[in-house]
Amino acid sequence: MSTHRSLTAHGAMLLAVVALAAGCDQAASTDEAASTHEEAVPADGHVEAEATVRQIGASASFRGINGIHFGPSGDLWLASVVTPAVARIDPESGEILENLGLGDGPKSPDDLAFGPDGSVYWTDISNGEVAMRSPDGSARIVASPGVGVNPITFSDDGRLFVSQCFMDTRLFELDPQGVAEPRLIRDDLGPGCGLNGMDWGSADGRLYGPRWFRGEVARIDVDSGELETVADGFGVPAAVKFDSKGRLHVLDALRGEVVRLGEDGSREVVARVQPGLDNFAFNEEDRLFISSFADGFIVEAVSPDENRVVLAGGLNMPGGVALIGGAESSRLVVADFFALRQLDPTTGEELSVVRDVIGFSDFGSSMSVHATEEGQLVLTSWFDNAVRLWDPEADALVQVFGELAQPIDALVFDGEVVTSQWGAGNVIAFSPENPEQKRVLVDGLSGPAGLTVADGALYVADNLAGTLHRIGGDGSELVAEGLDQPEGLAAANGFVYVVEAGGGQVTAIDLTGGDSAPVAGPLELHVPPSGDFPNTMLFNGIATDGKTAWVTGDAANTVYVFDLD
Repeated sequence: MSTHRSLTAHGAMLLAVVALAAGCDQAASTDEAASTHEEAVPADGHVEAEATVRQIGASASFRGINGIHFGPSGDLWLASVVTPAVARIDPESGEILENLGLGDGPKSPDDLAFGPDGSVYWTDISNGEVAMRSPDGSARIVASPGVGVNPITFSDDGRLFVSQCFMDTRLFELDPQGVAEPRLIRDDLGPGCGLNGMDWGSADGRLYGPRWFRGEVARIDVDSGELETVADGFGVPAAVKFDSKGRLHVLDALRGEVVRLGEDGSREVVARVQPGLDNFAFNEEDRLFISSFADGFIVEAVSPDENRVVLAGGLNMPGGVALIGGAESSRLVVADFFALRQLDPTTGEELSVVRDVIGFSDFGSSMSVHATEEGQLVLTSWFDNAVRLWDPEADALVQVFGELAQPIDALVFDGEVVTSQWGAGNVIAFSPENPEQKRVLVDGLSGPAGLTVADGALYVADNLAGTLHRIGGDGSELVAEGLDQPEGLAAANGFVYVVEAGGGQVTAIDLTGGDSAPVAGPLELHVPPSGDFPNTMLFNGIATDGKTAWVTGDAANTVYVFDLD
């Protein structure tokens, strides 16, 4: 066992210090390398080598875009849970004019609306709070109705309404001034979600909203609580909005379209985009803008079959990464939370993508990924509390293992599925044929995270303790300590490569002597967790073929590439 930062004489590695040209405030091209500044780390008093870090993959400007709304000045505002951000953009150019993040009030903003005085209100879904920012720039919390608080809207006379979705199902009226306690309107709007993206019906004075898991749109008398279904048969209705003519529109996240409902019951598709859509907004001229949680873009629907890009999408919540295919046809798989992307490992060109719509896809969400010897993928999601075996050739589910305790990473080892469980503080193993019979390999970990196999042994990183452990038949052995929030692990060349999310670097740990040295950094890593989510949040993964390494930079929405020789 060694203390982190010591250098081995015979295994000296290299440090690449990167001046990052592309961050989350700009979209990066798929094949442009970031400019770099290089320094060498001395080993035994001399320079061993240098390496250059570059970036691949198209990067979104935000980590998923959720609610959008036009503000009083005509600019388009957006909410992004994972970034986190409440931002104002130019709807013509996509220029980000104002960006409020942690420290400015927003914590996990999912939706937003404007009060009569021009104040912007938003829901912090992971924190269970509703907050606002007045035109003078002051911000405060106005209510705490509970985790899962999601859509928000005002009535024409300034009454404020929110609902919970995905973490609870209640519908509330709130005091915009934050004096009176939230008033419960209904608590039986489930399953799984109350209402999602809501709007006020000016013609009848009712609150309209979609019921995600029921495929319906409902309207509610906010005083009596009376509910009426006005339309059904949708794939996944995620949001509703009225245009200036009072026509109701419904966004279908599963079908990737926006539908206009006629008073006679007719339906007309007014926009076709792709699955994974989140919300939409009309400006004063009834121009239609649409956001995506899965790809992190905003487009304007020019016609039913033509969309103008306002903010480009791409990698927007990159987590784990794995190599599949042979040397002649290798592909880089990125677990991008609500999408699974296959990229060209050299250029970053997107070769294929599968998207998740919560509760309605076999894929589910994924934060980490490992390849098996049989060519399958092991996908892990603490959001779903599940591990999945996935066929990347057919883009099909092979098997799912649910009811886990916030699994962070998983792989197949000696015919068993092995997964680190944040919620249980352990690493477990089970047979795919008998998943109910679980074995605890090691417990008592404060933040079990990344896994890898080296020389026939399992290794696990403890994110909160800053340690690396070798797992054996009698528990675990401490290999290294002093690591800064270690996440993804990969093994090659007699080393375990550790992604230190807190330190913004990749470190190589010599399995022979236990000494360590940084090999790449600084990198833009570690998106802060929302609410009570695991500290790993999106997960910074690493994959290697022994010569080259690929590391996901969740803070920059990118994949870093560097040589190990």
